[in-house]
Amino acid sequence: MLVLDTFFLIRATFQGNYVPIVPVVAGIFTAGGLLFIVYAEQRAREEDKRNHRRISRVAHQLTHPIEKLQSDLQYLLKNADKLPAEQRLKLKHMATKTTVLLENIRDVFLTLQAQEGSIAQEVQAYDLCELVDEALVHIKALASARNVKVNYKKHCKHASVRVDKPLFLIALNHIIENAIIYTLTPGLVTISIIKGNKKTRIIVQDRGLGITKKDTRNVMQPFARGSNAQKYDANGIGIGLALSRLILRDFGGTINWQNRPHTAGTKFEIILPLFP
Repeated sequence: MLVLDTFFLIRATFQGNYVPIVPVVAGIFTAGGLLFIVYAEQRAREEDKRNHRRISRVAHQLTHPIEKLQSDLQYLLKNADKLPAEQRLKLKHMATKTTVLLENIRDVFLTLQAQEGSIAQEVQAYDLCELVDEALVHIKALASARNVKVNYKKHCKHASVRVDKPLFLIALNHIIENAIIYTLTPGLVTISIIKGNKKTRIIVQDRGLGITKKDTRNVMQPFARGSNAQKYDANGIGIGLALSRLILRDFGGTINWQNRPHTAGTKFEIILPLFP
């Protein structure tokens, strides 16, 4: 557009026809403005990528010393039989905090990568029920500590999905852990798998406080935390649901949520395409 307008402006000038000059000049400024906007957006995207790479590099560099600290704490715990109970408890708390810190760094690193493109590496066919079984083993201790019962219902057989298993378990664990953390105790979290003709659903329902109206816009935004987050999850950084959505996107999946009626908690629904 800019080239054509310039051509018409030069031709009109040489021909002595000044009538079209004003609209042509306006067109030149418009095209120039559009080019500037496109250039500015491109520069902003490049700067975002550079910032993401910087943060990812820092996150990666932090991981190694913390993993060494975690290993040392595990060693101390294995040989802590003769220590007073108070000291053993402090070691356990330190080990737990270290694990949480490593998981937070991992999630930040994955989120930044996922915002730039696909992060799935080994996508294979898995039985969805077996994946959920594995996730429930991981969150069993959390549910017990929070005095929350997990009721698991399988309404399907051989629901095969294509996913990157480690990434999918990260996404699923975040959703289930959130349901447990925000459930009023003693409480109940219900997990159901429902197989359709072409898609299958994992429904996670909690009996918690629900999501307030002012927090609804930011539920899936990275680093956004709800009004009750600090009270119920002091170690969270507000990235779990955003990362889960980005991971599921790699498998052609989606995640939806809604507050249940009568302040009876929140329902999250993962939808994945079935693999023939």
